[in-house]
Amino acid sequence: MSPLSRSLIIAIIVFTFCSNIAGQNQIPRGWKQIDADGKFSFYLPLNMRDTGVIGIENYHKEYTNGKLHVSFDYDPMEVISYPVKPGALGKNLKEISLEIDGKKAYMFLYETTDIRKRPLYIADLSIGDIPNRDVKLRMWIETWNPANIKIA
Repeated sequence: MSPLSRSLIIAIIVFTFCSNIAGQNQIPRGWKQIDADGKFSFYLPLNMRDTGVIGIENYHKEYTNGKLHVSFDYDPMEVISYPVKPGALGKNLKEISLEIDGKKAYMFLYETTDIRKRPLYIADLSIGDIPNRDVKLRMWIETWNPANIKIA
């Protein structure tokens, strides 16, 4: 994944998932606000639609526009094993430590392949303390072409 693609993924994740931190109630032009059942809110481009997929063990939702797929688990049962071993998630793994709304957060950027062996680019964000398996929110973006993230 090129540095530009990584930067775009980081930008869309931070912008999309951290809307509450900015403290602004104004919805960006070309975006819509998604309320996650009062637990948190975030923004997505207007052409993203709810797939109808829901979780059983936790609050899970998915959105897509056919080119970009966004998913989240609130209070997830499954947490990434940490520290992440090189190659465990995919190629070109990059870890970024963040602080979001006063909470620890970890972002993992990597490449893998889908079931049809096409390149798949993933940005995976966990908000909470991964080393102690105390994660409140996990969100991830998947796309076959990092250029598709330019919709932001």
